[in-house]
Formats: sequence, C-alpha cells, structure tokens
Amino acid sequence: MAKEKFIFWDLETTGRNDKFNQITQVGAVLTDSEFNILDKIEIHSKLREGKWFEPGALLTTGVDPLSLFNNNYPSYYEAISQLYESFQEWSQPSATFIGFNSISFDEPFLRQSFYQNLIPEIYMTVTNKNFRMDVFDILRLVSVFHPNDIKFDKDENGYPILKLENITKINNIKAQYDAGPHDAVFDSLQTLELNKILSIRCPKIWEAALEFRNRDYPKNFLLKNKVFTNLTYWGRRPTIKAQSFVGGLPDRNHNYLVFNLIFDPSEMSKLDDKQLTKKMNDGSKRITEIFDGSKSKILLNESYCFKDSKFAEIGIDTLRKRADFLLENENFSSRLIKLHIENQKKWPEALYIEDRIFEKFPSYKDKQAMINFHTSPNSKKFEVANQFEDERYKEISTRIIYEIATQSLPNLDKQNYENEIRERWNDDDQVKWNSKNKILLLLEKDLEKSSLTKEEKMDFKQKVLKFINTESAKWS
Repeated sequence: MAKEKFIFWDLETTGRNDKFNQITQVGAVLTDSEFNILDKIEIHSKLREGKWFEPGALLTTGVDPLSLFNNNYPSYYEAISQLYESFQEWSQPSATFIGFNSISFDEPFLRQSFYQNLIPEIYMTVTNKNFRMDVFDILRLVSVFHPNDIKFDKDENGYPILKLENITKINNIKAQYDAGPHDAVFDSLQTLELNKILSIRCPKIWEAALEFRNRDYPKNFLLKNKVFTNLTYWGRRPTIKAQSFVGGLPDRNHNYLVFNLIFDPSEMSKLDDKQLTKKMNDGSKRITEIFDGSKSKILLNESYCFKDSKFAEIGIDTLRKRADFLLENENFSSRLIKLHIENQKKWPEALYIEDRIFEKFPSYKDKQAMINFHTSPNSKKFEVANQFEDERYKEISTRIIYEIATQSLPNLDKQNYENEIRERWNDDDQVKWNSKNKILLLLEKDLEKSSLTKEEKMDFKQKVLKFINTESAKWS
C-alpha cells in the first residue's frame, strides 16, 4: 500500500432519484496510504433549469429552497467539469474512491452528472486502474461479526442503526471542520475518521474490503472457497448465509449465481423446472441469488457463517458436502443458471433522456466531439453539438448551452427545451421528476415525518411555497 491514494468523498443532492435530481455540493478529501490528508475540495452548484427538489432532501441538509437558484455558485455544467478535473488529477496514476453508502447512492449520481454534462468517463471510479470501497458495507459486517469493536445505537427491534451521523456521534468521532452533518466535506472527513478506526479495530474485514475492491477478485475467491459467508440485508435486519458458487452469467460480467447452503442441493435437484423456479424466487427463502462482484461487496470465509447457530447445527462437513454436490453435478448448476436467465424481469424501453444513460457507450467520434464541445467557446458549442452521432448527446448539449449561454441557442431549440421544462413543471404528482404537484404532495408527507418544531415546519413550508410561486411564474 506504499503508493496507495484514497479519495474520501460525499455528495449532497436535491433528492434520491439520481436521474431527475442533481448534485448541489461535493466534498472530497485526498489521502495517502496512511490516511494523511494531502488535499481537499468543496464544490457547490446552482440548480439547473428543469431540475427541482424533493422537500425531504432539503429538510435533511437544511438548504433553503430559495437559495438553489439565487447564489453565486457555478452552473451545474461548470461544477461537474471542475469535479471531473479534480478527480482526474487526484487519481493519477490511480486511486481508490471511498464513501459511505456511496456505491448505492453517490456513484449513480456521479455517473448521471457526467453523462448529463457530456463527460464520457462515467465509470471513472472503476476504470483506469481506479477502485472503489464503501465504509457502509464494512460497517455492516463489523456490526454483525465484531459488534463489540465499535458502539452502535439500536432501533426499536434491537438492530444497529448504521447512519453515519449516529455512528460518529456515539463513538465520539470528530472531524476538524466548521460545518456539521449533511455537509459534503464534513461527511467526507467523518467517513475518513470512521474508516481509520475500522481499519485498526477490524483489520481482517477491512483487508477483505481492500481485496474485493478489485472486480477480478470475487471470481477467484468464489472458485477458491467451496463454502463462503455472505451477509445480506432486508431493511436493517441482517441475514448470515453460507453459500457456494454455482456459475457466472453469460453477458453479465462480474455477476455470479450462488447457492444458499441452508438448503440441500441434492434434494432441490429432484424438483421439476416449475418447482425449482419457485424455490429460486421464494423471497427471503430463495435457494439462489446473484452476487454482483462489480459493486465491491465483501464475502468472508466459511468460519464466519457459524455466527448463526443454524449453520453450527448443520455442521461444516454437511455444508462442504452440499458444496461438493454443486461442483460435481454440472447439469444441475447449468439448469439453475438457465432457469435464472429465463425468469429475468424484462424492463420497459427507456423513454426519457435521463433513463438512457446505459443505452450504449459513446463512439470514438462522439468522444472527440465531447472534447471539442468542452474546449470550444460558448458561442461555438451549438455548432459542435451538431457533430454528435448519438441523438442523446445532442439533446444533452442543448440543456447545457441553455444553462451557460442561452443567447447562442437558436430560437426553435430554445423554445422546444423551454416547452419541455414547462410540461415537466406542470405535470402531475406521479411522474419521475419533481413537478410542482409532486413537490406539494411530498411536502406534506415529509413535514409530517420531520422532527422540526411547529414553527420551523411552517417556516420551511412558506419557503417551499415561495419557491413554487417563483417557478410557476416562469413556467406556468
């Protein structure tokens, strides 16, 4: 680890949906292999037209809705360009990106922000020799297998509360920064400090996370360990599973089918296809599941499964015997893979530009056009945008030009885009984006769940309504 570099990072956003919300603040800290801070960045962003907020997100961060447009921050395009350049510089020749629940939340937002601002490296955290880790996943394992190594608050059911704010408070973890929780820089520093503690107190689990950050490692682990331990969650309820490798999935890199050894595969093999499919899809009692090796999730060796008395009762010899059955009966393993593929849910065709992020990679020509777009003066950007082969990028470029140089956009393109914003703003409350009606619906629900005082709730509500009135004046 002598030349390792780590990037601890966090995002604040206008909501939970990465496609139709946006990043408002980025905080990131660069460290060496000993977690000494080398550099730090903080980037704020204006709200892009057509991007609105979920009230609950602002209740969490304490952001005044009226300040989302009225500030001196750079545009969304400028902010994300700055973020990309900083991450590019920091990750030379490589780095490991570490966050808290970042793989499930922050990374989808990062990919969308790059995609929606014509930056082709949407997989930056796992390409060009970069890796990623998630302290949240490490903490989950520690809470089950080493619960005495760190303090936890408990919920009403006795399960550990794994929120960063709770964990750092109860363990007296303090970052040297003026802001408080739900500030991106503060949370990055808190994640760094929590990571230090976990790496010292729970080195085996932390080192396992270090191994599993490499997307090629899980397959080697699965092939080497006949029986292994996987920890899965339903809400806050953890489930320990002793599992065995079934096989990889065609056309699904880094996705592996694994078998739950609480069940006897020799008995399952006697079932017909219909019965077996039902067992494979039986909710929490399903006999198989997918392990996604691309998400830096961590598997442990067989000894960890005995934390659950069910597996102690079965015994290691029986578990290994069941694993051997899968190894020796390729026809059954192939049958499981075939049934899994045949019963995959078919997703509807993506309709909106935001949903089409994974449609295809940009061609070489479009990558060159992206570079030309970024380096051209604003007055020439529309001309460059017409060079894109992919219609997605033409549409995205219109949004960017409208944001940073509206006057250089032809009237027809400008009017068409404004009509789209107007339609989205005035749409009903069931749409994916935060329309006026959806914000109003969420406002009541989110205030009801909030712990604010009656006066604070009324103040926040008035600010949201003022924001809605302001936007309605533009887009009614």
